[in-house]
Amino acid sequence: MILRYLGHAAFELKLDDGRTVVFDPYESGAYDGALGYGPIEGSYDIAVVSHDHPDHRFEEVTARAAAVWDIAGETEIDGVRITSIPTFHDESGGSERGANLITIIEADGVRVAHLGDLGHAVTKSEAPALEGVDVMIVPVGGHFTMDAATAKAVVEEFSPRIVIPMHYKTGRCGFPIAPVEDFTMMMGDFDAAGGSELDLTAGSLPGETKVIVLDPAL
Repeated sequence: MILRYLGHAAFELKLDDGRTVVFDPYESGAYDGALGYGPIEGSYDIAVVSHDHPDHRFEEVTARAAAVWDIAGETEIDGVRITSIPTFHDESGGSERGANLITIIEADGVRVAHLGDLGHAVTKSEAPALEGVDVMIVPVGGHFTMDAATAKAVVEEFSPRIVIPMHYKTGRCGFPIAPVEDFTMMMGDFDAAGGSELDLTAGSLPGETKVIVLDPAL
């Protein structure tokens, strides 16, 4: 499968058979232009949504998907296994920003976890389905989500093979959140992909956790 970073918290998975999945498609220009990533075009086989804020769910994109998954639980859509875990957008049980879903997609022999706008630490006892994930897409910018230190703790708790940071400050995001460097400096070793795509196969995953920074495509 090919993982493509669209921008902010939006990612696209292109499976080996050509089917596509989009995670958390944003509304370009939302929040009075603070979200400056370009529009997400095209259609998808599956759209996965962590919560209903405009920087994570844009109905014009989800309407172009054959199936939309936005609830906690487990399902299978044409052989694609989906598991969503209920969590919160803040550290106070959702009282500040509401609920959030962590979603794991399993296809082509690879398990990809998108943490949405997770606002707090989680442990193996709280989210056992996250054990053994191959790729973990993690918000790191703080303020609206967990910060770099909490993201690091989550990564260390579950030890995924690959960690992809998201939801951080860039020139196209005017939110009051931290840049990705706050996370990568804390993690130490990381790779800059030099592009927006990552080719994922079960046989090519690293033996130890590797942080890879992708460039937003839009």
